Amino acid sequence: MNKYQKLFKQLIYVLSEENIEYVIIGTLAYSEYAPPRATTNINFMISENDCCKFESVLKEYGIDFIWNAHQQLIITVKDDSDETKKYPLALSFQITPKGLTFNQPISIEIFGMADVPVASPEALVALWCVAVSKGYSKSYYDAQMMIKLKLADVDRCIAVIEGLHETNANKVLRSILTGNAMYVDTINMDEALMMPSELIQTHEEIERAKAHRYNASQERRRQLHEGIKQVK
Repeated sequence: MNKYQKLFKQLIYVLSEENIEYVIIGTLAYSEYAPPRATTNINFMISENDCCKFESVLKEYGIDFIWNAHQQLIITVKDDSDETKKYPLALSFQITPKGLTFNQPISIEIFGMADVPVASPEALVALWCVAVSKGYSKSYYDAQMMIKLKLADVDRCIAVIEGLHETNANKVLRSILTGNAMYVDTINMDEALMMPSELIQTHEEIERAKAHRYNASQERRRQLHEGIKQVK
């Protein structure tokens, strides 16, 4: 067992023993629902109330950590093999945004540890939309992909984001649903907020537009086929 797996198991044990609630988020969680992607980081989310307690526990166990510029607690591990020395593996912990709950996580097995909770697709979309609203643009495409692949329920995404405090996450979700922003830097954060019912209506309009385009293309194909038959 390498250092990374050993530390991961130790942390899961500590979280459980100290009754610190957590869920897995980030790329590892994304890969449970969408086509998997390689990652050297496992992201956790814990409550703000448990944060100080968690720091104290890490110090007791002699586990080194830092806080980065994004207010994430980072534990970096270098494996013994030459292949991974260039790429430090990390376990990162971030505080749950106000208003977001650990709603309906799924349980998976990681490194032989059973029943590790993973955030729901809707919670992941909400987190990514929050991240985008704070300037972390890469998260836009993760949220967009979850919506496009229909891996997250739009109505539930809206409900989750509606419960968040002091965030522009709903504007980011709106840009994904309406297709107004092809790139994250074109999102207009000065637009007026939309109510959940308006977002749902917007989604329905998108689906109707898709159906209309499909029917129109089928009609053009039919006319083309008729034209070819007449020429023959």
